[in-house]
Amino acid sequence: MMGVNHAISGAAAWTALAVTAPGFPALGYTPMEPWQVITGAVICAGAALLPDADHHSATIAYAVPGGGVVTGVAGALTGGHRHGMHSILAVVGIWFATGWLAGLSWQPAWWGSAIPIGAALAIMFLVTISLKVLKLAKSWPRAWMFGILGGAVLGLAMPDALGWFQLAVTVGYAVHLLGDYLTVQGINWFWPLKIRAPKFISNIPILKDMWGENGYFSLPLLGTAGSWREAIVGWVMSLYVLAGFGASLLSPLLP
Repeated sequence: MMGVNHAISGAAAWTALAVTAPGFPALGYTPMEPWQVITGAVICAGAALLPDADHHSATIAYAVPGGGVVTGVAGALTGGHRHGMHSILAVVGIWFATGWLAGLSWQPAWWGSAIPIGAALAIMFLVTISLKVLKLAKSWPRAWMFGILGGAVLGLAMPDALGWFQLAVTVGYAVHLLGDYLTVQGINWFWPLKIRAPKFISNIPILKDMWGENGYFSLPLLGTAGSWREAIVGWVMSLYVLAGFGASLLSPLLP
């Protein structure tokens, strides 16, 4: 799946959790304020780009000077593109890493409450790459301007309202893997293990495309990355996100 559709899928996943799920009380989700829905969607969209930090030409590589070196090192340490950073192990790692970040705080003498500095800095970066990929900011300087502003506002003015930060980042990361799983290339969910498909599966028309001898799993509903099917799904997800934003913004006005 291409970067822009990964970002849209992250926003759609958050919209589902924050807007659609609370409509079903049995799911146990609490409705969020409109600002939390929209901000969370942007952050989740940015998080949905993180797994591709293992690729030298990913969007993240251009976010900061020397980003290409960082992504190159990340790819080398995790076995290359669609290896370690595209696995269940990586999702678990992101959950704990964001929990650790959320716990980092700073109490300056000039501010009345502790600033969640870890979450604020992460939000700055995620908002920046999200806005750039979604083309809501045309240049990196402008994207960083909005990213820094967003992180500062949330960190300084709403430090106690970021309890969903860890969930938003983890969901965004996980939905990226799901998107790549739906392409022909697939992913190895169980990295660093390589669970190869039994030989008899290679003779079964559908299953042989879902479980490869290289240990990769795929449900190729979207075809190859960047296909017309992926483009259609991307448009549908975009409409869903916009509808979710609209429903959230209008909900306080409804009886």
